[in-house]
Amino acid sequence: MRSEAKKETINESKLEFKPQILPSSRKQKKPFMNTKKRTFCVLYSTLATILLVVFSNIRRCHEEIVKEAVYQALTTMDVESKNEIMQRAKSIPSSSLRERHHPIAGLNCKDHGGPFDPSEMVYWDDIPADSKYVSPFHDEEKYITFEPDRGGWNNIRMAYETILVLAHATGRTLVLPPEQEMYLLTDGEGKKSFTFNDFFHLESISREHKGMNIITMEEFLKKKAITGQLTSLPPDNKADWNGQDLDALWKYLRRVGKYPNWDPEKCIAAIPSDKDGNNVKLLKQMMADLQSGKYGPLPDPYVEFINNPVPVDAEPIYRLREMLAGRNELCIYNESLQKEPLLHFKMEFEKDSTESSARMLTHFYAFVFFQDWKQDLFYKRFVRDHIRYVDEIMCAAARIVEAVRERSRNYNHANSEGLYNSWHVRRGDFQYTEVKVDVEQLYKESEEQLKDGSKSLYIATDEHNKTFFEHGPLRQNYDVMFLDDFMHLIEGMNPNYYGMLDQLVAARGEVFFGTWFSTLSGYINRMRGYYSTKNKSEGYELGTIQSYYFFPHDIKFDMLQYRAIREAIWMREYPTSWRDIDKSLK
Repeated sequence: MRSEAKKETINESKLEFKPQILPSSRKQKKPFMNTKKRTFCVLYSTLATILLVVFSNIRRCHEEIVKEAVYQALTTMDVESKNEIMQRAKSIPSSSLRERHHPIAGLNCKDHGGPFDPSEMVYWDDIPADSKYVSPFHDEEKYITFEPDRGGWNNIRMAYETILVLAHATGRTLVLPPEQEMYLLTDGEGKKSFTFNDFFHLESISREHKGMNIITMEEFLKKKAITGQLTSLPPDNKADWNGQDLDALWKYLRRVGKYPNWDPEKCIAAIPSDKDGNNVKLLKQMMADLQSGKYGPLPDPYVEFINNPVPVDAEPIYRLREMLAGRNELCIYNESLQKEPLLHFKMEFEKDSTESSARMLTHFYAFVFFQDWKQDLFYKRFVRDHIRYVDEIMCAAARIVEAVRERSRNYNHANSEGLYNSWHVRRGDFQYTEVKVDVEQLYKESEEQLKDGSKSLYIATDEHNKTFFEHGPLRQNYDVMFLDDFMHLIEGMNPNYYGMLDQLVAARGEVFFGTWFSTLSGYINRMRGYYSTKNKSEGYELGTIQSYYFFPHDIKFDMLQYRAIREAIWMREYPTSWRDIDKSLK
C-alpha cells in the first residue's frame, strides 16, 4: 500500500493551470496574481516594513546623538547662549525620553525651555513599591469633597495636602473643586481661574497609584448627583461650575455630605491601622492614658523633644504623645464615618451653625496620626514624592538657579560651585507687622550667619518697590538678586507662578533666612529638609537644616535643632515631615 501511495504522489511543480469548466459553460476568471507574484509581494512588503522600523530607529538614535552633542557643547556656554539653544531644541521630538521617564519622578525640561540638566531641583524619589499601596478602607464608591482655603497660595496648598492624604488614607475618591480664582493669584493677562491640576501632576498621581482615585467636580456631579444617588439634586441640576460663584455648590455639598467636624487646633485625626473595630477602642484608650498621666506629664514640646525625636517606628502611644501640641482629643475615622458615602470638608462654618470652625490651616503630618508607623511614613513619602510643582514651574526654577549660580561664580571666581545665600522677605498684605522691618535691620540680623560677604544673595519677596533694599550696607557687601533679574528666562510664564519660583530658588540657597508666620517661608524650609535628606547634608539625621528666622529672636535658631510640633502649628514646618521617612523601606 505504501509503495502504491508513493507512486500516486503528485509532482505539483509540473502542474499546469487548467481552467475549470463550470456547469454554466462560463470560464472562471484567472487569479489576480500567480503564486510566484504573490510570494514576491509578501517578501517585498515584509522587507519594506523592516526597513521602516530600521530607519525609524536610526532617526531616533540620530536625535539622541545630536542631543548629546548639543549637551556637551552647552557645558562651555554661558546661560544666555544655553537658553537660546534650548528654545530651538524644543522642536526636536522627545517621545523616546517620555517613554523612559516616570511622569512624576522624572523631570525632563526639554519641552519647557530647559535646562538640559535640571537634576539639582529634584528632591523627590521614585519608589515603585509605594505606588502599589492601597488603604485598608479603599472603596472607590465613597468620596471626599472639600472647599479650598480662602487664604493665600501656601495656605491653600497646606489644606489641599491634608485633604489629599485623608482621601488616600480613608480609601475614598478625591473630588477636585471646580476652577476658580484664588486669593492673590490674579496677576497679569493670563489664566486667573485655577484648579489644583494647574500646580500639581494630579492626573499622574491618580494613574500611577493603585490606591488613589481623583476626579473632577463635574464628573462627580454627573455620576452621583444628577443621577439622583445623593439625597437631593444639585442647584439647577448643573454639573459644570468652573469659573462660577461656588457658594450655592458648597451649600449643596454641606447638605448632602457628612461633615466630620474635625478641628485641627483641637483634635488629631486618627486613622486606625485597619477596619477592625478594636483599633478604634485602642486609639481612644491611648488618648485617655496620655491625659490621665499614665505615661507621665503631658509633654512640653518647647523642652522635652529638643534634639530628642521619638523614633519613627516607636509604639503608637509614644508617637502620638510627641505630636499632641496641646490637643487633648482624637478625631477618629470610626465605623460610623467609614460607612458614609460622602464626606465633605468645609473651610468656613455657617453663621447659624453650632459646629466649630475647621479651617484646614495645618500640616498634614501634624494633623493626621496613623496607628501603623509604616502607613505614617508612606504618607510623608507620598507627599514628598508626588505633591511637587508641575514641570513647567520646576524647569523655570532650574533655569533661574543655573543663572544665579553662574552669576555667583562670576561675582567671586573663588566660588567655583556658584553657592549663594537666600532670604524670604514678606511684605505686601502681611498682617504680622512685628516682623515687617527695614532692610538695615534684616541685614543686621543675618550678617553673622551669612558671614561670607563674597557670596551672592537671592531675595524672594513680594515687595514690588525694590528700592526698599537699596538702603544700608546690603548692596555694598552682597551681589543682590531678585526674580526680576531673570525675567528673560521665563518669558510667557503666567505671573501667578512667580511666588512658587521664588520658593524653589530660595530653597537651593546655602543659608536661608525666612519670615516667621509666613507659610511661604515654611514651605521653603520643608523643601530644604527634603534636599538635605536626599544629599545627606550636615545634620540630616536629626532633620536640622541651615535656616534661620529674622525675628523674633527666641526662634531665630529653631531650624538648627530638632523640634517637635507645637502651637500654632501652621507658623512653621517641622522635621518630622522629612526626617527618616524612608526607614520602612530598609
